[in-house]
Amino acid sequence: MKSVQEITENIRKFCDERGWSHSSPTGLLTATFSELGELAEHYQWQKEFKEFTEEEKKEISYEFVDVLWYLFRLADKSGIDIEKAFDEKFPKLAKKFPVGCDPKKQHEEYRKNGKNRLYE
Repeated sequence: MKSVQEITENIRKFCDERGWSHSSPTGLLTATFSELGELAEHYQWQKEFKEFTEEEKKEISYEFVDVLWYLFRLADKSGIDIEKAFDEKFPKLAKKFPVGCDPKKQHEEYRKNGKNRLYE
């Protein structure tokens, strides 16, 4: 399995080889939303998860790749290290949402104190 860093480097190389180095943030975000819409079509109107056929799984997996491609590209062009961000964010999420927490109470705290204060 490739690391996020390896995937990011592969995307960067792929884009550089094709002269796609001048993407704008707006262009990358718009493309991400477009691909996310294509992914959403596979789940539209479903109230719960269903068993997909192997062919459906393949199509859906490619839509996930398209979405992640643009997100990784946007992060890379923005100088964001996604692996580092994950490593920093998970302990904060664990603090914000401890095991056994009451989701309703957490949401009330979030609204009362502001989202960033919950990460302190």
